[in-house]
Amino acid sequence: MTCRDVSGLLPLFYDGELDARQMRAVALHSSRCSECEGELQRLERVQTLVADTINLRVDELDLSQIWPAVQSRIGSVRMPWWHRARSRWEEYDVRSWFTVPALGVATAGAAFAVMVWTSRVGEAPQLAQMPPTPAIDNTAVIDSLESSAESVAVVSEPETHTTVLWVNDDTDYGPEGFPP
Repeated sequence: MTCRDVSGLLPLFYDGELDARQMRAVALHSSRCSECEGELQRLERVQTLVADTINLRVDELDLSQIWPAVQSRIGSVRMPWWHRARSRWEEYDVRSWFTVPALGVATAGAAFAVMVWTSRVGEAPQLAQMPPTPAIDNTAVIDSLESSAESVAVVSEPETHTTVLWVNDDTDYGPEGFPP
């Protein structure tokens, strides 16, 4: 970068508003160029003077009368009833008052469910009247398997009578069957 390129970027560099590539380029150039480094130092001095001047002016201000003036105006504003009710609700945490009745309702519901369930224990289920579903033999036997895929797997579960064929034809996978 040249001094001409860097001179327009120095204020942005000082404020940290450049992208990483530009920040490195400006930092590298200004570390090797005494004129650009001097310009950065001048920017820093200006920033310090502005901050000091503002802080001095703020410290000189008398802010003691601001809150009483604001408070007197706030006192004359009447809040709607729903705002007052909401603030009372939040102040007293009325929500905790509903915990005991809610637990009572949940307990009563559970007791009712247990009574209904236990009263039906002696009854015969309705499904017993339906005719039995005939069993279908859907077993499969694999004598041979040919594939152009790189990876083929067969998993058989005799307990559940389940057979799974896994064919992996994804060419992005390595020889072990995992992504490279």
